[in-house]
Amino acid sequence: MRSIFAIFLAFIFSFSTFFTASAQSPETIWLTTGATEYKTGETFKILVNAASVTSIQGFTFQIRYDPACVKPVNASSPIPGMNGLSLPQSAGLVDASFASTVPQPVNGILAEVTFQTLGGCQTSLLLESAALAVRNASGFAAPLPGVTLGQNTIPLNIDSAQGVAQDQSLLGTPLPLDPTSGSSGPNSSILGISLITIGLILGLGFGIYKLMQKGMGPAQGQIHRSMTVKFKHGTNAGKSFPVNKLPFLIGSDMDNDICLRDPNILERHAQIYTANNQYYLMDLGGDTFINGQAVRRSSAVLNIGDMVRLGRSSSFEFGS
Repeated sequence: MRSIFAIFLAFIFSFSTFFTASAQSPETIWLTTGATEYKTGETFKILVNAASVTSIQGFTFQIRYDPACVKPVNASSPIPGMNGLSLPQSAGLVDASFASTVPQPVNGILAEVTFQTLGGCQTSLLLESAALAVRNASGFAAPLPGVTLGQNTIPLNIDSAQGVAQDQSLLGTPLPLDPTSGSSGPNSSILGISLITIGLILGLGFGIYKLMQKGMGPAQGQIHRSMTVKFKHGTNAGKSFPVNKLPFLIGSDMDNDICLRDPNILERHAQIYTANNQYYLMDLGGDTFINGQAVRRSSAVLNIGDMVRLGRSSSFEFGS
């Protein structure tokens, strides 16, 4: 009975990606690790992190790996009350889901994933997708909109020399991630029935939610006045950029709303968004300061006239 209930919850979070929750701000998920050099037979941790101003009731993530180089062992979440939901695993892809019965604030580590090295190779781990889940207006599980992936690739260099497996104690209850053959056996029937049942439930909930939305006004946190980013120092000194969309991304990658060609700027360095009728600046992993105060892996209110420094030399004034 417990396994059926776990599968039921897991599918709620997995298939709710077709629906939109009513949230006030974007969120970010990224990977980190303590080292990238290992020997054969050693174990290591990958941390799945998130910066969120909205409390969540669950999350999912999928990490792509080379099954000839590494194998996943287990995962856990240090967030109180966040429990892992067992899902069939396929070779080459970690598929993990966690859920809580009550909303939980998150601003740091979502989950720890343990891998074991299998032999000498050069490879990488890829955060293929991830989502933070809340309850929507209809009471169903749904992902937060505007989720962005920050650092999503971890390169690994594994030496063929034999190493020693380290003690990898986890915070929270371990969720096994052993790959399974998957398609046959009694669990397949349960999964198929669960898929049909939950699909119907979520479809009905989505229809009700869309009807409720017709009578709603603009979402909270929406600000209509035009704002501007005016660079004072750095490669874009003297240039002004209108904040004409939200979230507004700043970084060294060309896909950002502002591209800063600076070696001290990350590909996705920071973003501007709104919540509760306020502008906020979110640090996505680089050196970010507002009026000289560091903003690290979190968000801070952004007021007109505030001076923002990114990296060592790029700075701008936030104004109207």
